Amino acid sequence: MSEDIVASAPDASRLMEAFRLFNQTSQELTEAYGTLQQEVQRLSAELAEANVRLRAELEAKQTMGERLALLLEMLPGAVLVIDHGALIVDMNPEAIRLLGADLRGADWQSLQPRPMPGARDEWCLLRGDATGQPVQVTMAVNALPGEGGQVILLQDVTAARAREEAAQRRERLAAMGETMAGLAHQLRTPLATALLSVSQMRYERGAESFARQQLRAQERLQHLDATIDAMLRFLRGADQEGGSVSLGEILAALQREWEPHFRQKNVVLQIGAAEDDWFLTGTLAAWVSVLANVLHNALIFSPAEQPVQLTLQKNPDNTLRLAIRDFGPGIAEADQERIFTPFYTSRRDGTGLGLAITRNFVVAMGGSITLENVCPGACIVLNVPLWQVTQPLSSGAMNQEL
Repeated sequence: MSEDIVASAPDASRLMEAFRLFNQTSQELTEAYGTLQQEVQRLSAELAEANVRLRAELEAKQTMGERLALLLEMLPGAVLVIDHGALIVDMNPEAIRLLGADLRGADWQSLQPRPMPGARDEWCLLRGDATGQPVQVTMAVNALPGEGGQVILLQDVTAARAREEAAQRRERLAAMGETMAGLAHQLRTPLATALLSVSQMRYERGAESFARQQLRAQERLQHLDATIDAMLRFLRGADQEGGSVSLGEILAALQREWEPHFRQKNVVLQIGAAEDDWFLTGTLAAWVSVLANVLHNALIFSPAEQPVQLTLQKNPDNTLRLAIRDFGPGIAEADQERIFTPFYTSRRDGTGLGLAITRNFVVAMGGSITLENVCPGACIVLNVPLWQVTQPLSSGAMNQEL
């Protein structure tokens, strides 16, 4: 019996130890559970607060979206949204009015955007309706972050440019009216000479005399025709030319057309070489005509056995510098501000329209024309933009790449 009591004592001790450990573990679990409940309550409070903030932000964004949509509807400018594939995914009412149709889902390139000569931020688009009429606009492009698309803002300037052209035409008409008396004299003189030559033509006086009178009448009539043609070209102004022409072709045509005239006066025509990728906006005939005006003046004032030089240089801003220099007497300081003025000339048989026509054309092509001080002689400098190939629509601010 005593042995049973002794044997059970360790068992009771172990049992008490087990109960103590169980109680300790239970107490720790209870404390952990309480801590967990507090943490859950804290996280629940934070989640509720976050939900309130998120709901407020969503409501604010929804309100902002509604405001932006309203602003988009009310904007006086046309707005297009283009996706990464150059498809029009959205446009406001002004864009629909400007382009003549709802073009959502259409390809942006179907409007054939192309830069307008002489205006860095002005472009020409074709309306999307049945008329397909061209529209002149200013354009700003901004990328959509993270989406690969773009937002394009268009402003219609077609009417404004038409008003400017009408104002320029009125100015030309006013200038024509102010100088009409002098022009009438210029026209009357060669006409009277031609009429006199024709009236004196008598074959009975001999074939040689008849041929001289015939040649003189023909020269006077040609001069009269050239004067009238120059007046009409100035009055029409310089239309913005489309297309492009290689500068090499222009220089080759000038060489062919004018080298015989230079040889006849014993003046050397020196024309620089153009790079193969140098192109100008416009047509071959237009550029040959305007550059010929400058060459003609240089030839008139160039002394024999002296060169007339046409040099070429590409500028860092992708424009081209064309300089035509002679080694004649130069231009008097008092006349330097007037040489591009319509109808101003120092020659008795001149019309004073050659350089004015050239200036109008060069400015319309986005360039400039100036007189450079050199000694001896005179140097007319044209700075004109090089033509660029039309590229697909690109991200970022508007460049010459659409």
